[in-house]
Amino acid sequence: MNNGLIALRYATALLDYSKTASIQDRIYQEAKTVAQSITEVKALRTTLSNPVLAYAQKKEIILLAAGSKVSDQFNRFVDLLLVNKRELFLQTILLKFIDLYRKQNNIYAAKIVTAVEMDASTELKLTSLLKESTGGIIEVSKSIDSSILGGFLVEIDFNRWNASISAQLEKLRLDYIEINKSIL
Repeated sequence: MNNGLIALRYATALLDYSKTASIQDRIYQEAKTVAQSITEVKALRTTLSNPVLAYAQKKEIILLAAGSKVSDQFNRFVDLLLVNKRELFLQTILLKFIDLYRKQNNIYAAKIVTAVEMDASTELKLTSLLKESTGGIIEVSKSIDSSILGGFLVEIDFNRWNASISAQLEKLRLDYIEINKSIL
């Protein structure tokens, strides 16, 4: 069976189930936490794929990755995955759930990269500008990359705005090379 289809089916089921229980927001936070844990701790995926580990041990590991106490609905969802031996698809399912939830609630994930730490007022201005341009809610993740020298990079969905000094310098360099080619 297609892995994407498995993820879509389970993610849709989790979204529908969380709607009926009126705890979509909590499940969303729990899904983000577990998905991030799997991304950050590479051994977690390997551990979950270990056929020697018992059901209870795998469940304990997943719930530990979720952080604090999880909702009963998320706990049941983990049981469903483990009973159906779909724990290998956990991260894919959760990422798909996050995508579906964001689409349903008009949430956009924005990644902002700056050369230095951004002050609160600048971040607020940039976030409000992004909110105005998308018409939705913006979830911001920030990172620092000194190689861009100054300015910022913003990514939302598949759109990228590069207002970095390094990009401007590269454009000047390429323009200079092009001008010199025409002279020769």
